[in-house]
Amino acid sequence: MQNLIPVRRAGEAAAAGSVRAALLTPRGRGALAVVGLAGTGACELADRCFRPRGGTPLAARDDGAICVGVWQASPDPSGGAGEELVVVRHAGDHLEVHCHGGQAAAEAVIASLVGSGAVRQGWEAWLRAQGAGTVECEALAAVARVAGPRPAQILIRQAAGLLDQELGRITGLGPGRDRTAAIDRLLRAARVGLRLAEPWRVVLSGPVNAGKSSLVNALAGHARSIVSAEPGTTRDLVTSRLVLGGWEIDLVDTAGLRSADAAASTTERAGIEQALIAAGAADLVLRIEAADVGRTAGGVAGDRELLVVTKADLAAAVWMAPVRAVVTSAVTGQGIAALVDAIVDRLVPEDSIEPGLLDGPVPFTPRQVEVIHRLAEPG
Repeated sequence: MQNLIPVRRAGEAAAAGSVRAALLTPRGRGALAVVGLAGTGACELADRCFRPRGGTPLAARDDGAICVGVWQASPDPSGGAGEELVVVRHAGDHLEVHCHGGQAAAEAVIASLVGSGAVRQGWEAWLRAQGAGTVECEALAAVARVAGPRPAQILIRQAAGLLDQELGRITGLGPGRDRTAAIDRLLRAARVGLRLAEPWRVVLSGPVNAGKSSLVNALAGHARSIVSAEPGTTRDLVTSRLVLGGWEIDLVDTAGLRSADAAASTTERAGIEQALIAAGAADLVLRIEAADVGRTAGGVAGDRELLVVTKADLAAAVWMAPVRAVVTSAVTGQGIAALVDAIVDRLVPEDSIEPGLLDGPVPFTPRQVEVIHRLAEPG
């Protein structure tokens, strides 16, 4: 077979270190991995390893070209069959290599580029070298850690410049009502912004055999917790990570609450203690009461609590359901959608209290909030 890999001649590529290579997709399993290559001589360097279909080297192609071919870790054509992949030429000094997902294929591409003279960079350093600002880098770093679509949408807007633009606008405002109002708006948005990369923690708390585990399963859509008619089945904290209303949530099933004297074992008493600690640290507590038993917890749900009635299918009529309680049945599905809405509304009340607040500029790191506080200082 004819060797389609051009031999690099003196002067065709820049000196070692001027071309940068970086993994631009998260590590781990995936359908696709992307390796970026940038710098003077990037095309010529990539051409040492890439054999495009048709034989036209990357350096001779137009900007925007998408090329299918085979990547060989060694410029020696006898080094093996190579990996079929796609190279996108964004510009003469900016390429992307799209290969199979997972770590091995991307690492092989990067190793071959480094072996040909490129310098490896982390993706944040890559972005900065490409002209990205601090907020954009922070936003993209946070996006890589989120699973819910709502946080991802908010962060992408900040990466696109919404927060930077607003900070610049506020800086240009003189002291007065408009500047104060703009700063206050950012600080209100920061309550949610600081939690974008961290799941909300929702804990189910209530007496034994109240249907907590069945409710978790109904919300999660699969049997994650052990469900049994025997009181005190759940001994340890069981966490299900799921997305409700676009937000990532850790839903924590806990041991049923009853007096220490009534607990069947030391293990159950330890589970009850863990349940109380978890409830104290939660963003929201679902206080569970079973409709077939009647009121057990008493009182009115607190600011961080939502009263949920379970087992509505077992009660002939829902007995004097407390005001603002969400009545549910894990068996029939009654009230599950309403419960999802209620959970999201309690966690992110901004969407109903101040619609559009989270659609604009949103600070999402302590550093950004500190910058905003400095803007609020007189002088």
